[in-house]
Amino acid sequence: MKSRENGMALMIAVWAVIIIGAFVAGMVATGGSDAAITANRIDAARARHLANAGVNRAIVALADPALREKLPLAQMFAVRLEDEAEIEVIVRDSCGAIDLNWAPSALLRAYGVSAGMKPAAAERFAQAIVTRQQTVLGAEVADLNAGPWQSLDQLADLPDMDSTLLQGLRSGLTINCREAGADPDMAGVNVKRALGLAGIGGSRSHKLAYEIEVKASLPSGAKATVQVAIWLSREPGPPYYYVTGWRTQ
Repeated sequence: MKSRENGMALMIAVWAVIIIGAFVAGMVATGGSDAAITANRIDAARARHLANAGVNRAIVALADPALREKLPLAQMFAVRLEDEAEIEVIVRDSCGAIDLNWAPSALLRAYGVSAGMKPAAAERFAQAIVTRQQTVLGAEVADLNAGPWQSLDQLADLPDMDSTLLQGLRSGLTINCREAGADPDMAGVNVKRALGLAGIGGSRSHKLAYEIEVKASLPSGAKATVQVAIWLSREPGPPYYYVTGWRTQ
């Protein structure tokens, strides 16, 4: 009888060890997973903060007339930190692009052709943009399909549009200049070609509207992209600028 009791006690002890071991292993695995998730979140947050820092640094340079003159527009410049994190910054004059809310049909059609559209598709592209330009401004703001152009992302809804074409079009378009033409001195190749095809001489930039894109990347692979549109104040005192658009990816 005693031997039987000893055997039962041994079995209970063995099962207890197995159960405790499984519990501890589970806790260790969960702890390791939680630690990895936390590390990823920290890196993602750091990437966003670095991108925001790059944006703020660019805004400071634009708001200072002396620094603004030295800023390389439409050229990427990078900053590498001690831990191999990298920040890439591109600043462009918005008036080197074609404003969706102000451009005439002829210029939009020419830009579509310059970007690789067939003439018929470029005509539909231009007419769709002009139709929205003419939408009554009193429409419901919450309904993006009822008002004028509020984002370049809305181009994805146009006929004949795919992701590749949209990506190619974006670099020469804006909603931040508020002028009918584009400054050829600030424009890219396709916009310059479009000005020529449309027979439009372009218009000089008012040097108030700028777009900033900052990409931050960490050695861990975490990345963040921030795109910001601003208008500089016409007055010498504060506020020195106004943010007209902000997008984080």
